[in-house]
Amino acid sequence: MSEEISVVGADASAPEATVTAVVPEPAPGPEPEAESPPVEPKVDDGLDRYEVLMKNLGEIPDKPSLALLEKIDEKTISSMPLAAKGLLRHLISQQRVTHAAEVEKLSARGGDLDKRASKIDEDHRMLIRNRAQLNQVLLDPKFQELLKAANTPEKDMPDPFTQEGIDARIAKGVAQAMKQFQAPITDAALKAKQMSEYSDFVSGHPQMKDSGFKSDVRKLMQGRKEGGSPISLPDAYAMVDRERLLKSASDQAEKERKARASSARKISRSTMSSSTETGDPVPKWVTKQGYSGSTGQMARIKYLRDNPKALAKLRSSQKGRRRK
Repeated sequence: MSEEISVVGADASAPEATVTAVVPEPAPGPEPEAESPPVEPKVDDGLDRYEVLMKNLGEIPDKPSLALLEKIDEKTISSMPLAAKGLLRHLISQQRVTHAAEVEKLSARGGDLDKRASKIDEDHRMLIRNRAQLNQVLLDPKFQELLKAANTPEKDMPDPFTQEGIDARIAKGVAQAMKQFQAPITDAALKAKQMSEYSDFVSGHPQMKDSGFKSDVRKLMQGRKEGGSPISLPDAYAMVDRERLLKSASDQAEKERKARASSARKISRSTMSSSTETGDPVPKWVTKQGYSGSTGQMARIKYLRDNPKALAKLRSSQKGRRRK
């Protein structure tokens, strides 16, 4: 829309000048934003989605019904609708995938823990070796020679008012301080060395990881120490191992003896019952079921060989038939 404004000058003969001013139209306002559709809650994939599906099945019992599970058979599965079978197959597959992933995580974690344990063990061994090396430095003959000044009696030292006496007393004080510094390091190094030797011995002898075996070794060493005849760890291990082997062999021999006695009693009872029925000293089950790894006539021969009384009775009966 425009409005014309006429301006008339003083000179009437001059042509009229016409000025046209254009009034701008009002700027358009902001358009209203379109309403966004409502955002539906998103169901996460994986385990969350599985839980949602399980909720739709109803309340899941904390423990399965053993009676119900025992009744499930091929007919139960066959009578299920095809859709239910397909759903069940995929649910089982999902459970297997989830279980496999958890097992893999546990395996990886177990491997990491094993590596960490190995690293800690190696660091422990390194610490023990470093202590032993430090102790070796402190036990150097030259260093020990300097420590002798700590035990120098006062009467054997030069006049304290001379430079030589002052130096001697300074050297004695330094030696005493170094001796006090060395004592705990030497004790720790000695214990560390013993622990290192023990760890190396246990690593090379797996039986020491058995609590019962290790307890027997400890008791033997403690008893020998209290009796005034100490014994080393390898010797104690060898003695306990030998005693256990002898006991195991004795137990095995006793077990076999009892088994043979029980078998002999069974054979004796079977022989007596068979003899009273048929007169044959060899039971029928020997040839039918077998004896000592053989069947038929060979089983009969082995039975007679192992039962002298049956063999004597058979020979006696054979002699009686010949006489007739």
